[in-house]
Amino acid sequence: MRFKLAGLLIATSSLIAPAALADVYNLEIDQFERTVDGKTLTGVSINGTSPGPLLRLREGEDVTINVTNTLDVDTSLHWHGIILDAGMDGVPGISFDGIAPGETYTYNFTANQSGTYWYHGHSALQEQEGVFAPIIIEPAKPDPFEYDREHVIILADWLNDSPYKALANLKKRSNYYNYNRRTVFDLWRDWRNADRGEKTDVIQERLAWGRMRMDPTDIVDITGYSFLVNGETPEDNWNGFFEAGEKVRLRFINAAAMTYFDVKIPGLKMTVVQAD
Repeated sequence: MRFKLAGLLIATSSLIAPAALADVYNLEIDQFERTVDGKTLTGVSINGTSPGPLLRLREGEDVTINVTNTLDVDTSLHWHGIILDAGMDGVPGISFDGIAPGETYTYNFTANQSGTYWYHGHSALQEQEGVFAPIIIEPAKPDPFEYDREHVIILADWLNDSPYKALANLKKRSNYYNYNRRTVFDLWRDWRNADRGEKTDVIQERLAWGRMRMDPTDIVDITGYSFLVNGETPEDNWNGFFEAGEKVRLRFINAAAMTYFDVKIPGLKMTVVQAD
């Protein structure tokens, strides 16, 4: 997957909804429609968007977040990587019962750290349906490095099918989405092409995979994802703008269900300044 940072002599913001530094935040979980690769599916959003709004907090800030559930099923939000009391962690069945349809739940905690984090749904498969968003906690003391501009880049994968259907398929057969499984004809070809002393090794290797109940081509559980940058597909071509000569801070967040991203900007050397 590639995305482009366009160098233009204008300033603009990321497509992630901006948020001012404040003490009280109001979030609403609701359905929305997303069209990817020509197919429209119903997902779940935060304040009508996916990714949801950026929460920009301050280290030491006492935070109040009101979350209203407008779905017809329970929901929740988990603050990923944030140090807080267990009761505010947002994991149904462990820290609380979840947020019932039509109800509002208030999270209260102190931002005791700084850095780049994210929050996401922790009920059913709502995270895969679009319930995720970034959190930036500004440090109490200035960062030990300087920059002229920043962009928050949240990477995700989107399956153009119901995640509940995908889970049901995997329960029926773990290799359901492995479209390159080896067949008996592949085994016959390998055995026929092997040297005389290696034919037994071909059979033993196949038996070993059988004992492990795995396929040699089983790299990921699900294939067929579309990849999103701040909610946009490669065809939409998300752009982060900057002026010539600026030093830009890029805050990357992996909100994918399945995917590890290899991030590169051709011809540009990047320096890691923080990992949270």
